Amino acid sequence: MAISPASASAHAGLLGSEPAAGARLGAPPEAVRLSFSELPEASLSEIRVLGPGGAPVQLGRPRKASGDPLALEVPVKRLARGVYTVSWKIFSAVDAHATSGTFAFGVRASPAGVATSEGATTQSSSMFELLARLIFLLGTVALIGGAVAGVARFGGSSGSDLALAAGGWAVAAGGLVLLAAAQRSIADSPLGELLDTSVGQALIWRAAGLALAASALLVAWRKPKVRRAALAVAAGGALGAVLAHVGAGHAGAGGWPSAVAVSAQVSHFAAAGVWFGGLAALLLGFRGAHDSAREAAISRFSVLALASLLVVFATGILRAVDELGSPGELLSSGYGRAVLVKLALIGLIAAIAARNRRPRGPTAFRDLAALPRRARRELALAVAAIAVAALLGTLAPPVSGGSEPAGLSVTGEDFGTTTRVELSTASDEPGPNLFTVQVEDPDSGERIAVDGVSLRFSPLDDPGSPSSSLRLSPGPDDVYVGSGPDLAFDGRWRVDALVERRTGAVEIPLELDLPVPEHFVSTRNAPGSPDPPEYTMQTENGYIRISPDPDRPGPSRVYVSTYTVFENSAATDQLVLTAAAAGDPPTQQPVRRLGISRFVADVDLEAGPFEIGVVARTRDGTRLRGVFQIDIPE
Repeated sequence: MAISPASASAHAGLLGSEPAAGARLGAPPEAVRLSFSELPEASLSEIRVLGPGGAPVQLGRPRKASGDPLALEVPVKRLARGVYTVSWKIFSAVDAHATSGTFAFGVRASPAGVATSEGATTQSSSMFELLARLIFLLGTVALIGGAVAGVARFGGSSGSDLALAAGGWAVAAGGLVLLAAAQRSIADSPLGELLDTSVGQALIWRAAGLALAASALLVAWRKPKVRRAALAVAAGGALGAVLAHVGAGHAGAGGWPSAVAVSAQVSHFAAAGVWFGGLAALLLGFRGAHDSAREAAISRFSVLALASLLVVFATGILRAVDELGSPGELLSSGYGRAVLVKLALIGLIAAIAARNRRPRGPTAFRDLAALPRRARRELALAVAAIAVAALLGTLAPPVSGGSEPAGLSVTGEDFGTTTRVELSTASDEPGPNLFTVQVEDPDSGERIAVDGVSLRFSPLDDPGSPSSSLRLSPGPDDVYVGSGPDLAFDGRWRVDALVERRTGAVEIPLELDLPVPEHFVSTRNAPGSPDPPEYTMQTENGYIRISPDPDRPGPSRVYVSTYTVFENSAATDQLVLTAAAAGDPPTQQPVRRLGISRFVADVDLEAGPFEIGVVARTRDGTRLRGVFQIDIPE
């Protein structure tokens, strides 16, 4: 996509736009489209397009763009010649944070010199939101700890475990009310309108979890005979509220599947509740109790605390790895530094905990008289760790903030070597892009002034897809620019650059390869085994399976099968297979049909790394593409 990169701290950062920021268009667009790094909430977002005189030219409110859930678009009036400014404010459906920015484009005019701003996280109500998240998390931790203490019977017999759980519920409920107010303020919308969005639904699910916990606590208070079972239900309600809280955040921002990331983060908070909340229940329940009773309670608690400690450490580190992407971001980003502080606090708490409860014998524990004082220090550090966790909820991981993509660049000459062109793109992603062409003399390397430049785009591995053309506009320093969605999907593209001069026109063939996203590949029968290996790739739209037989250097047959997302055979109308040894360009291989979803191609395999690309079009119009990197044994 054409890029106006968001800062690393942005939440729903702007990834691209059509028209591209800074583009000079030869014809007016019918709509302005923006793509973001997180799912935007269309009903609470704004996109304004202002003309040269400052008058708005957009028609209506933003709407979801077809084919891309991360994009919004707004139709515009018929635009006359001039420079137009796009001002946007996006409300994230992931974490309820707002980002905003501006950029400019021109219609038969250059937007150079127009002031713009990169996407930046809106700071209004951020401290209010941080306080609300802290209160909510402290309350749920106390609720979980008190409930677990009652179930595991290390909270004493005075009912302090139930009192702690009830107090935690009240604090969590207050935090939820404050969080709703903070998010309503950020969205700048009525509460009823907010509740109709995915962010509002997350607030409702948090409230449902707390409502279940409240009902269970009431039963535990009124019916002592079922107190333990009721407290277990209360703990489950609290975990439900935590699940809704985590699901409304950045748990799916990294490379893990969303369900795995959410499970890890819920386990992290649940273990923290057992550890920290349980310690508070232990202290409250055994004030003034005999040492023997206190030792027995500590013994029961310590088993759970050790398991919780391991879970907190493991999930905390794993989530940091997933969200940060690289160890260097621990110091280079605000999110990473906050993660580092949190891990340091957890380590310090673990050290105090080990000193508090390390046994001298099978049942004796170190310095019981000093235990309450040290445990209070442990709890104070726990509050600090939870405060950092609340802060992390208001920040975006670097992997979700959007980053400047890598562009593509290719150079070619005409047959007579009279003209050389260099084509550059702003992004290597499919979709709207900004194209820049420089025309040079091959001998001197100096730029040439020409009368016009056009590009024709043809997908090489999708012969059924139509070609498209784009006329570029002259820019400064004899550079030609234009933007359009001509690179519609990943794969290999032939781009013919038509350069027009007074002495005639020349056409220069170029080739671009938009990289395929990384996909999971499972292998059955390792290379070199008696049976042919099978490689199955899971893509967004289905599965592709290849099997080279034999899998050794020389002539081989590569069998290909396609499947739907439900793992049923996918009726396929067209399939293209390319093959290449390491360092060689891919070449298309003839394929033969064996069935509605099975094909075979004759391929000369070479030892070492070998690449097989597959592009399939199913009867319902679905496109499957995968590039297999396999190793051919010698």
